[in-house]
Amino acid sequence: MKNTISYLIKKLAGAGFSLSIFFLFMLSTSNIDMYRFSKDISNPLLWLAFFGYGFICSIIIDFILSKFSQNNLSTKVILYVVAGFSIFIIFGFNLFTIIAGTIGAIAALLFYFGTVIANQKSVIKYIFAFVMPILFLIIMNIDFTVKKQWSEVKKETSYSASFDYFNGEQQIPIKAKEGQTISFSIEMNNDNGGGHGHHILNEKGKLVPMIESTEKNMKFSVEKTGVYRVVVTGDDLKGSFSVDWKIEDL
Repeated sequence: MKNTISYLIKKLAGAGFSLSIFFLFMLSTSNIDMYRFSKDISNPLLWLAFFGYGFICSIIIDFILSKFSQNNLSTKVILYVVAGFSIFIIFGFNLFTIIAGTIGAIAALLFYFGTVIANQKSVIKYIFAFVMPILFLIIMNIDFTVKKQWSEVKKETSYSASFDYFNGEQQIPIKAKEGQTISFSIEMNNDNGGGHGHHILNEKGKLVPMIESTEKNMKFSVEKTGVYRVVVTGDDLKGSFSVDWKIEDL
């Protein structure tokens, strides 16, 4: 039992090591934008790829190698590369497959390298198996929104804000009952060319699809009574925005 637990922790360390390298690369490409980074690493598919697919493939590779007398480094490397690349074959053989498969193969090799390090250094094993994943989970749940000179006005069916700097998100809650329809419009004044966007979330934090949408006016159906949130996002933005909404019974 002790050997089995140690073996599984080593695999978790491999997943944590490769995930950490991948996430740190994402952080560097985001210009250390912690808001964007926290949202990017919240993608459940990334966690599933490393701690699900990668974890299982590593165990299968060990099982395959145990059936053969030749168990050398080159064979392991080839199997990890194949495992990392092959999952993208389902999209056909095209440029996307080549690029994504190459990234997958690199991630798989990092996974293997992480298991090797974990096998030699027990402290590192626990750091990558538990500490780093927990750290990223904490980051995922922190709001890194930055606002400067923020001034807002809240009314019953409207919300407006002006600011010198906005990087992150502002959520506007709207209470509605099942069967109702919420229609709303967003007016954005962009003074510096910064990025911006918007989306709708339900109480579970899931995206709500629009049933009608134009450049400024949108509408969606309320499937369950609760609080829905209009989320306005800014990316190094200066200016102002206003949100007006109307709740209608069908």
